[in-house]
Amino acid sequence: MKFTDIIIQALKNLKRQKLRSALTIFAVMIGATSVTIMLALVTGAQSFFVSQFSANGTLQQIAISSQTDLAKFDQGNNGGGSCDSCVKLTDALVTKIKAVPHVIGVARRVSGGSLESVTYNGTKLRLQQVEGYDANGILTNTMLAGRDIAEADKDGVITITSDYADKWGFKGHYSDLLNKPVQMLTRNGYSGVGATIALPPQQGPDGGGGGNDPQQQPPTTLTATIVGIVDGGDRGETVRAPLAWVNGMNTQRMYQMTDADRKAQDAANRACQNNHTPCQPGQPKMTLVSQDFLTQNGYNGFTAKVDDVKNAATTTAAIKKLGVGAADAQSLIKQQLQIFNIISLVLGGIGGIALLVAAIGVVNTMVMAILERTREIGVLRACGATRATIRSLFTIEASALGFLGGAAGVAAGYGLTLVANRIINAQLGGSGLAAHNIITLPLWLIASVIGIATLIGMLAGLYPAFRASRLNPIDALRYE
Repeated sequence: MKFTDIIIQALKNLKRQKLRSALTIFAVMIGATSVTIMLALVTGAQSFFVSQFSANGTLQQIAISSQTDLAKFDQGNNGGGSCDSCVKLTDALVTKIKAVPHVIGVARRVSGGSLESVTYNGTKLRLQQVEGYDANGILTNTMLAGRDIAEADKDGVITITSDYADKWGFKGHYSDLLNKPVQMLTRNGYSGVGATIALPPQQGPDGGGGGNDPQQQPPTTLTATIVGIVDGGDRGETVRAPLAWVNGMNTQRMYQMTDADRKAQDAANRACQNNHTPCQPGQPKMTLVSQDFLTQNGYNGFTAKVDDVKNAATTTAAIKKLGVGAADAQSLIKQQLQIFNIISLVLGGIGGIALLVAAIGVVNTMVMAILERTREIGVLRACGATRATIRSLFTIEASALGFLGGAAGVAAGYGLTLVANRIINAQLGGSGLAAHNIITLPLWLIASVIGIATLIGMLAGLYPAFRASRLNPIDALRYE
């Protein structure tokens, strides 16, 4: 028999017991559907994750920290910690980093640690973290409504993550929160921008040199306007503000007697002593002085951007030579992709169990077919069919069961992805995300599922096919 004749005969044999063949195909379809939908979910989520990083330019970013042992990109973006022996992140260091080949820009980052809560319309929420950064296009955020911090923004402008907006009841309609004022309450002892610094108690005529105690400063309420809602992602609840404003929040101010004040007071005292008429030198003068956080500690971190993703690794190594810690986003991507790979193996294994059960059904179907067609096998052998022909006939018949089940499973999986995408699209739209149809069926997945189902059917049919080919033709012809 020709190979094409064997295939045609195998398909005709499946029609003999339509119900049994349909049930076997259905069992394979269930396993194939499970594998299809599970792997489609993982691959879709993985593609969405990578596309989000590509869209906002994260893959071109390098996180820079004062800690030389920085190993993770997200750790650097969250500050990376500090130490007394670490290199101070200064504006002079920014100039050096910009001079590194392939670096097209650097954004300075600083955190505001003096704010305690943020209140909108009477609902107070805890301020988890406040950060400022250069609005020079190096750092970009996924906006759900409104705009990001701009270079022209001054004091009183903020963006908030969706976590805050959700808790204030604006989930699904974030734009309604734009341009609304909020009140940010500082901690005790805050003396930065916006705080009213009271003059210290009056000193005696001889000066004394005292000053304010910053710890006695009462909390200050700072008013800000929300200009944008940002996708929180893994950063959680975050308020972002212009860099200069956050720097001002970190400034410590107090009234103190400076050297110039002491000289003026001494001159006034001498003038009174040399004057023939009694006079009072007056109260000692004090000057409002500031202690800059950046001058003392430096920036919390930098984010550099390279001209091309392929240059990120070499540029990271070059930046490390400046004595700072640096990590590119590839380390974060690899870590997340490993998680996706593990999930794929687990879900694929679950679907594989269903296919294994279906394979047992294929074996059962083929064994029953041999028992029913024993005389037919004897006739074929008596007419000159070889054992290889008999094996091929039953193997192809089993493979056809697997192929049809796999194809039906992929079709069912595709239908389920359409339904799932509609649900997910509605959820993403309610959250303000523009992404849609996250779950996809790539061609490699379709071909893999059908191919694996066909292979399982073929392997399941090997034993029945071998058993059929070993039948004695004479005994087969006598079989009733």
